[in-house]
Amino acid sequence: MCRLFIITTVAINHVPPRLEYIFHDWNHYLVITPSFFLSGYCFNSAASKYLWDYFCRKTRTLLRPTICFFFFFYALWLIGGKALAHDDSIAWYTPLIELVTGQLDTITAPMWYVIALFVMQPLYFILKKYIRPDLLFPFCLVLGCVSSVLPIPHFWEFHQALLYLPVYALGAAYRRNNEYFQRIPYLAVILLCIVGIVLFTVLEYDSTPYLLALSPFIMVFTYTWVRVIIWGAEWIDEHCTHHKWISDMGGNTIILLAVHCYVIGIIKVMLDHVFHTEGFLEEHVIYKIPIGLFSIFSLYPLVVFILRYIPWMLGKKKK
Repeated sequence: MCRLFIITTVAINHVPPRLEYIFHDWNHYLVITPSFFLSGYCFNSAASKYLWDYFCRKTRTLLRPTICFFFFFYALWLIGGKALAHDDSIAWYTPLIELVTGQLDTITAPMWYVIALFVMQPLYFILKKYIRPDLLFPFCLVLGCVSSVLPIPHFWEFHQALLYLPVYALGAAYRRNNEYFQRIPYLAVILLCIVGIVLFTVLEYDSTPYLLALSPFIMVFTYTWVRVIIWGAEWIDEHCTHHKWISDMGGNTIILLAVHCYVIGIIKVMLDHVFHTEGFLEEHVIYKIPIGLFSIFSLYPLVVFILRYIPWMLGKKKK
C-alpha cells in the first residue's frame, strides 16, 4: 500500500504543470526521499550471503525490467514516437548511449530511480557487512553530505545513489529498531511533518553545501512523513477489505514507474487535440490529480498480463 501511494504521488507530480516549478523541489521531500526510505525499509540480504549473489539478484529484479522497458519504448520511439514528439534534434543512437551510461533522459526517464537503487543497494550491502550497526547510519549520512559537495560522476546515477544513501540507510535503521522509533509520540510526528512540509515548500533544494546544514532536518522530516504514510496504509488495511489488485500493483511498482509517463503523454496529446490548443493541462491544474490517478490505476491490466505471461521480465517465476 505504501509503495502504491508513493508511485501515485509520483504520477500526479508528473502531470503538467509540474509543481516543483511553483513550490521549488517539493517532490524531492514528499516523493523521492520517502521512496528511498521505503526501499531501505524493505532491504533484505538474508537470501544472499555473498555480494555477487546479491548483485545478481538485483540485476534480475531491477536491471532486467529497466532494459526490457527501455527497448520496448525505444522501438516505439523509432517507429513513430520520435516524429510525434518532434525530437528531430535527437539522433537515433542517443538513447542507446544513455542506456550504456545509465542516464535515461530520452526513453523511460523516470527509471533513473531504479538505476540509482541498483547502484545503491550493493553499496549498502558492502557497508553493512563491514561497518558496525550503530555506526552504519551516521557513516551513510556523512557520505551523503560529502557527496553533495564533491564532483561525483553522473555515470549510472552514481551521484544520486550517494546523495540518497542516508535516506535509504534511515529506512533500514527504522526496520531494525522499529520498537525504538515507535516510542516517539504520534502528535510530535504529525507536528514535525506539518512543519517540514511548510518549511520545504519555502526552501529550495539543490546539491550544494546548503544540503549540509539541512541534512539532519531532512532525515527527521523524511522519517515523520513516511510514518504518516505508514499509518495511513495500516488504517486502510485494518478498515478495508484486502484486494489482490492492490498487492499486485503495490508489489510491482516498477511497471507503473516505467509506463505511467507515456499514459500521461497520450492523454496530454488527446486533450490538446480535442481543445485545439497546446498546453491545455498547464492551464487547467484541476485535472492534475484525476489524470495522475488514471495513469496509475489504468495500468492494472498490464500488471496482470506481465505477471501471468512474462514474469521473467520482472525477475520472477511463473506461478
